[in-house]
Amino acid sequence: MRYSVFLVFLFSSCTYNELTTICEPDPQVYADLVSPIIEANCVACHDESSGRPEILTTYDGVIDAVNNHSLKYQVTSFQMPPYGSNTLSDSEINIIKNWIDCE
Repeated sequence: MRYSVFLVFLFSSCTYNELTTICEPDPQVYADLVSPIIEANCVACHDESSGRPEILTTYDGVIDAVNNHSLKYQVTSFQMPPYGSNTLSDSEINIIKNWIDCE
């Protein structure tokens, strides 16, 4: 009985967000390292006039792409930049991934 009361208390006192680590990607790292990669490889297609869902011309636009989990997936799965475009180097991919993961 004590054990079940403890479990009920434990699970009712925590929310999912309290159990997971939430990080905020560093704006200074973005400005210094990530932004030049995005500008050189992504902005030509992901600007306001593109009609694409991710607008990567601003920090807020990039953060929106991070928050909906598409930026990390698209970059690490090699889906972006698309075939025929210049590919990102392993170093550039790691910079973006580490920034998103707050590492």
